[in-house]
Amino acid sequence: MVEPVLCVRGLRKSYGPVKALRGLDLELQPGRSLAIVGESGSGKTTAAMCIAKLVSADAGEVRIGGAEFLGTGASQTVLLRREFGVVLQNPLSSLDPRQRIWVSVIEPLQVHMKGLDRAALHDRALEMLTRVGLGEAMADRLPHQLSGGQLQRAVIARALILQPRLVILDEPTSALDVSVQAQVLNLLCDLRDELQLSYLFITHNLALVEILAHEVLVMYAGGVVERGPVHQVFAAPRHPYTAELLAAVPGAGTPLLDAKPDPGFAATGCAYQLRCAHAQAACRSVAPTEAAGQLSASCHFPLGGTAP
Repeated sequence: MVEPVLCVRGLRKSYGPVKALRGLDLELQPGRSLAIVGESGSGKTTAAMCIAKLVSADAGEVRIGGAEFLGTGASQTVLLRREFGVVLQNPLSSLDPRQRIWVSVIEPLQVHMKGLDRAALHDRALEMLTRVGLGEAMADRLPHQLSGGQLQRAVIARALILQPRLVILDEPTSALDVSVQAQVLNLLCDLRDELQLSYLFITHNLALVEILAHEVLVMYAGGVVERGPVHQVFAAPRHPYTAELLAAVPGAGTPLLDAKPDPGFAATGCAYQLRCAHAQAACRSVAPTEAAGQLSASCHFPLGGTAP
């Protein structure tokens, strides 16, 4: 059996009374891409930050290539950080404005491969910048001298400089113009296929998910409400929240649910019941559970069939 690149079990995070993550479970196999989707406040970015150990989780387990990550000491944490790269949504804030682009790209190498001299580091930076479509002329520029798309390519180059198997992408195109988004998405797809990368892709934009991801995990109020292969979930959503998200995509037609202001989420029973047009008595008293399996929805009365 192939070891997952990433395995998350029972991941929890609260900010005061707000439960941002309510026991997240997920697995990501080599060469596959998993999208986590949901509205703002659903917990998807908190999930990425906790998995990358950029924010401390309250509880749970994260295994990278079979090795426990969250509970490790400083030296093991540094070692395991070699196994993944991170690309955030604002490329300008990800780079030191005073450093040449190639210097920013080699920062991971300076931490993890301290024996390389400056010439070797420079060569590695140019090789990776060329791979993401930036030439030698761009390497010596400062961040403010590059466009948004060029900056994101530089951030991707830095994320890949250690040749990781996993890349965590948190809204990597949301700060870019639509035409530039397409270029960056095409680059990410090409790199995934060429380097056999696994992506954990965080986004609120469902239109991008079919381009970049194989599987999708839908989050609401810190919990998973539906998961499965992208084409199956999008073709026949079983959870009303997934259907609502898909109906909100431009060009999707008449919404399946009435458009209402978000009343928040319920403290007992199903978190989504206050927004759900299909809610019944059971939804107010009993929290639905997610069935095991590749395709599942956490709903007492799923669309198009019986409860999983």
